[in-house]
Amino acid sequence: MKDKKTKKINLLDGIPNSKSLFAISGRDLGFKQRKFHKLDELEDNYDEIEIAIDNNIIFLSSSFFLGMFGESVRKCGNKENFIQKFIFKSNNQLKSNIEDGINDALKNINPLV
Repeated sequence: MKDKKTKKINLLDGIPNSKSLFAISGRDLGFKQRKFHKLDELEDNYDEIEIAIDNNIIFLSSSFFLGMFGESVRKCGNKENFIQKFIFKSNNQLKSNIEDGINDALKNINPLV
């Protein structure tokens, strides 16, 4: 059995003043983070991408999630494939935000915030 190639990233890297944030929102910021972390390239070169989210973050908006991960969810085709490829290391409060974002991406929902 082949070892999985895993890349670890911190979601907040590249966000100015991120240590003082409690919530992350905005589709534009999500798109910027997708570019900053080069997610398209990582998806092609790694079996798993581990996303660390600092414990001080208590809310992740669907708009941010869709900007950063929406395309990835749709590329994976379903929730199971996405969560096998993207492993989120976060506090329990964010689990439902991440679930909502995955579901929204699969439904092609386009929230404005």
